[in-house]
Amino acid sequence: MNPAPDRVSTTRILVVGLGAVGSATLYQLALRGIACHGIDAHYPPHALGSSHGQTRITRLAVGEGAAYVPLVQRSHVIWRSLESQAQTRLLHACGGLVFGGRHERLQAHGSADFLKTTCDVASQHRIQHERLDAHQMQSRFPAFCFEGDEEGYYEPEAGYVMPERCIEVQLGEAKRLGAAITTGCRMTGWHSIKGGYRVETAKGAFDCETLILCTGPWVADSLPALKGHATPYRQVLHWFEPGGPGEWFEPGTMPVFIRVPYRGHEMIYGFPEVKGPGSGLKVATESFTQSCHPGTMDREVLRSESEVMARITRTHLRIGRRCLHSVVCPYTVTSDFGFLIDRHPAARDVWVASPCSGHGFKHSAAVGEILAEVSIGQPSPMDLSAFAWRF
Repeated sequence: MNPAPDRVSTTRILVVGLGAVGSATLYQLALRGIACHGIDAHYPPHALGSSHGQTRITRLAVGEGAAYVPLVQRSHVIWRSLESQAQTRLLHACGGLVFGGRHERLQAHGSADFLKTTCDVASQHRIQHERLDAHQMQSRFPAFCFEGDEEGYYEPEAGYVMPERCIEVQLGEAKRLGAAITTGCRMTGWHSIKGGYRVETAKGAFDCETLILCTGPWVADSLPALKGHATPYRQVLHWFEPGGPGEWFEPGTMPVFIRVPYRGHEMIYGFPEVKGPGSGLKVATESFTQSCHPGTMDREVLRSESEVMARITRTHLRIGRRCLHSVVCPYTVTSDFGFLIDRHPAARDVWVASPCSGHGFKHSAAVGEILAEVSIGQPSPMDLSAFAWRF
């Protein structure tokens, strides 16, 4: 038996976690005139979860599989609409390059051949793209250096979104439309009550008819059944000085990029100098060996980590000697690298969203729209079967 709290707030729909998906969900609920309240343990946008670091790649042809394409296509539409409302830029279509060796490509993000799947998905969905060889890529993109046996996929509509700004705009719009927001408010537990659910926090309790959990790398804290199935891993993001003329690294000349893993080359991804000369080239790899908890994760970046990243990066990107900046970010990875967007199997009016595994932000605006629709009893316009609770 849970004791009655001193203070109880009530709302129709409560959203817990206001990062990428939670902020999008709260905005979409408020847009529909639904009584809703969003809470977050911190003060979003913040750098303690998985929705920070200035930029996130967005690409319409998703190498993780065709099931994700409708999500990213719809997200682009939503972000363009938000840009008009808020008079700010959120989505920058500077082009995107995915490349790797012709042979011995390795599995990435659950895809046996990420580059081939990207090309196949683009053809299947009629996404504008080009197939390029190493000579063509070198002549068009001087920021890179190629060994000669690479092949690539170029998508002009790919680019990057600004995660902190997207969250800030969606929360601002949600509040303007009537949503309540409580920050610095950590959920300590939740349980069913007559007519709905109660979420307990140090700031009192919140009662709701429907509960939506968007807790990112804290998802297994919110749902212990996901322990071992949704695991955060420590990732490091680096910004290096460019190693060539500044114009080579400007958005529009240099695309965002993903080098798929192949024959001794790790997967890396990166961005042009999005904030102008001197801001640095953001690059990162992925590591799934050091699991962590976001509350206790080591956030110090060692010089040796930046040195290793520089060595990995220089094989294909012209970077200078200095690492200008580094930050740590947790990736939450499911056991099959897929998303989880579904009802709780034991609680009909509890929805769970964990669009993660290193490529979630590009889909977040559409996921928020879907959660808003299904949580008020409307059918989803998209097939969610690929994202069902399967643990």
